[in-house]
Amino acid sequence: MAGSQTCSACRGRKVKCDGVLPVCGPCSKARRPVECEYTTAAAVPPGPKGEYLKKGAACAPCRRKKKKCDAKRPFCSTCRVAGKEKDCTYDENIERTLTEALLLRTHELEERLVNYENEIFVLRSQQHNINDHVMAQPVASTSRLPELSIPSLPTDGGFYNFPRALNALFNHISTPSPTMDVHSISTPAIPQGLDEFRVVFAEHARQCGCTLSTEKLGAILAGDTSGAVVHPSFTYVAHVLGCLLWQVQRHIFIFQHVEHEQLQLLWASLEDVDPVTEIQIRYLLAIYFLLSKQMEEGEHQLSTAVRLALHHKLVFPVDPGWFDPMLQDATPAQAELISTLSHLMYLDRCSALVFHVPARLDSTYDEGFKSVSIVYPFLAKTNIVYLRARSLLLLIRTTELSQQWAELSAAGIFAPGRHAWFSQYWALLEEVSAHAANVEAEMLKATFNGDRAHGVALKFSQVVALSSKAELHWLLRRDHPESMQRSLDVVMEVVGITRSFKDNDFILLDPLLGLCWSMIAKIVVHVAKRPALTAGISWNAALQTIDMSARKLGYEMPFMDEPLQIISDVLRVVDVPDV
Repeated sequence: MAGSQTCSACRGRKVKCDGVLPVCGPCSKARRPVECEYTTAAAVPPGPKGEYLKKGAACAPCRRKKKKCDAKRPFCSTCRVAGKEKDCTYDENIERTLTEALLLRTHELEERLVNYENEIFVLRSQQHNINDHVMAQPVASTSRLPELSIPSLPTDGGFYNFPRALNALFNHISTPSPTMDVHSISTPAIPQGLDEFRVVFAEHARQCGCTLSTEKLGAILAGDTSGAVVHPSFTYVAHVLGCLLWQVQRHIFIFQHVEHEQLQLLWASLEDVDPVTEIQIRYLLAIYFLLSKQMEEGEHQLSTAVRLALHHKLVFPVDPGWFDPMLQDATPAQAELISTLSHLMYLDRCSALVFHVPARLDSTYDEGFKSVSIVYPFLAKTNIVYLRARSLLLLIRTTELSQQWAELSAAGIFAPGRHAWFSQYWALLEEVSAHAANVEAEMLKATFNGDRAHGVALKFSQVVALSSKAELHWLLRRDHPESMQRSLDVVMEVVGITRSFKDNDFILLDPLLGLCWSMIAKIVVHVAKRPALTAGISWNAALQTIDMSARKLGYEMPFMDEPLQIISDVLRVVDVPDV
């Protein structure tokens, strides 16, 4: 007989149930066996409709309008559907404020504990000199503590101004040896000095464009500001940049006073400095201010570094007098100069590429840069600063060649410049392929040896080089099936490297990666809906990997708006399901 009740299977599938016993009509017609059970609606607990968000994790518009929010970055799905991406902002201080308060309270308690332990040690050492009477304090018989004997202490001194009961309690705590560092016992979450900031800087020195000798790096780690081995400005900039990186990696910003203090010392130390050192300090400050979201000051520091190089006429040390076919390595001073100019070129050309503005350094620097690989072959194959700059310069040449190809294609198959273009094309493809292979070998060495920061920097360089390679192969896709296939193979290599980045790696990357990912996404959009090319390959999963990584990089780095928009448009065209 029919009834008004609904079985649990129909309720779960939101299907109209006829209430027939023992099996209703929809369940009897189901293609798979279904358990048709009748329960009350109240007995069926509603399942969660999504992951629970932490308090305050939703974006500001969704909290204000009391709408469902998935808290995705850079903007949530609700704001994306409504076309309100620009209004989708997050309050990062809700959870961070609580964390900072807890860390500061922990830091305060640890300092108090250290003071008490030091006072107890002094108290014990002076106890045999105290001739005052001893006051005995009885203890209950059920206590395991022996009878506490507390000396009568002077009351007029500030040294013994804490309660005697606390004094007695600490007498029964295992006090560390005076030669032991008490900070190592509790491993505090907050650094007790500037040493840890210098260590962080040293780990990322090559990533930031500094190839310093072992002696200079050792002096920086030791906090040397005498100027005997390294200029004091290097130690101060290590404090400034290392402090910022330490905070950014942990998303805890409680050392602004340290940054301000060390910046003042740094400005004062720049009065007497050599040009190569000052250029390095200036572009390190540019990185610092850009990470601090102080764009104008960062641009000013980079412009100052470029003006210094032009004013002092600094060039790569590739004079013919230096050439030696048997030379395998450069001196520390030569390596530092090459790294300095290479990174300055990298920052200059990278800003020009991202912001679509002219470069400040002219083509004479490009010629000197190319000559480095001839005069110093070992450095050119192993120095991460040089390798990264070369990846960028090859990417720029690739984009220029791609624009020329578009113009030639519009002019027709008999355009007069096609032969000259192909001569450049094959030479550049060979150069890019060799460079990508060399970077891959260096990356494998670094990751095998456990050098995380170096390995991530080399992975970044590899993605840039492979993006150039994929784009070059893709240019001939209509006329050469082998080139199309090689382009798709390289695209999957880029996706594989991108998937290997961990969440804490993105602070070590660069906004240039967003441009590379957008180039890869433009290739994928042409093949994602072609069955002949998608057999056995999940292009949707590849796009999801690129999209998620670009969002994470956009959360850590500025200047990601344009790449994120391009990737978002590709996802909309391909109709990739939101993740």
